[in-house]
Amino acid sequence: MYVVYTILHTMNTKSKIIEIIKKNGKARPHDLIQQLEITSAAVHRHLKRLIEQGILKKLGKPPHVYYQLIQRPVDQRKWPELTLGLDAFLEENYLYVSPSGNWQPGVIGFQAWVNQTKQSRQYEFLANEFKQVRQTADQKFTKQGWVDATQKFQSTFEKCFLDEIVYKDFYSLPKFGKTKLGCLILHGKQSQNKTFIQKCAQVCKEMIVHYINHHKIQAVAWAPHSIPRKVPFLNQLAYYLNLNLPQVKLIKAYSGEIPVAQKSLSKLNERIANARETILVKDNQVPYERVLIIDDAVGSGATLNEIAKKLKEEKQVQQVYGLALVGSYKGFEVIKEV
Repeated sequence: MYVVYTILHTMNTKSKIIEIIKKNGKARPHDLIQQLEITSAAVHRHLKRLIEQGILKKLGKPPHVYYQLIQRPVDQRKWPELTLGLDAFLEENYLYVSPSGNWQPGVIGFQAWVNQTKQSRQYEFLANEFKQVRQTADQKFTKQGWVDATQKFQSTFEKCFLDEIVYKDFYSLPKFGKTKLGCLILHGKQSQNKTFIQKCAQVCKEMIVHYINHHKIQAVAWAPHSIPRKVPFLNQLAYYLNLNLPQVKLIKAYSGEIPVAQKSLSKLNERIANARETILVKDNQVPYERVLIIDDAVGSGATLNEIAKKLKEEKQVQQVYGLALVGSYKGFEVIKEV
């Protein structure tokens, strides 16, 4: 009975916060504390959850911080009706995040994109073209359900230390930009929004578990982030995936005064040097024969290949596999955004 009361009380408080902000346009935490007569900690806890759920956004910096409802634009345009199959395809495969940060999935998102890019008159044609482009990309997947990039790695690097490298999806598609998963990863990392990261985990978990079972993986190594963040994407992803496997700990250790992010380096040899000199295997011993390295995005592939080299040469791991949530569609151009 107490649990039910607590849940209802929490929902009631959230509703009151939303109503206050809706009535006034925006509100400061101090305003909410006074009107709701609850503690500062409770108000900030509710505000944090409402942001994670995509209901509120935070404006300004301390001491002038306001919270505002995320406005979903109302489109008065009369859009042509799509066939049922095309409509369902967009709902399953499309996601658009507007320049102002609004999350718009499926048909509504696609309409927002064509409107933003001033292509509204070609809406139906573009919807069909998107389906064709997505289906062409899907043909590059193996029967197991992932993209195998091993051959490309072997031709890119003088020596490829990965026994296999795959990714769940492409980061972006020709003409149409970021895929649904690419959007989730980019905005999950940039906004450090746990809801986005949780959705990434939901989209990827089945494939990752299947890959682990397929290769009888014994331990996982999570690629370290180049730049420290309050909410590290891969740490949070690992929490939501809950793979229940031992972890090989990797750390990013800079010898210089300035942390240099991999995405800021445009040349392959620079990325290789960065990974070689800054990524370390923390464990003194790695008593596993088959280890999987997981990363969010593969651009050049230098990070994964250098980690695999260290695991094999320094820790005597027999087989090292790589798995990225997304990789580039055409070869291995550098993905600079993530």
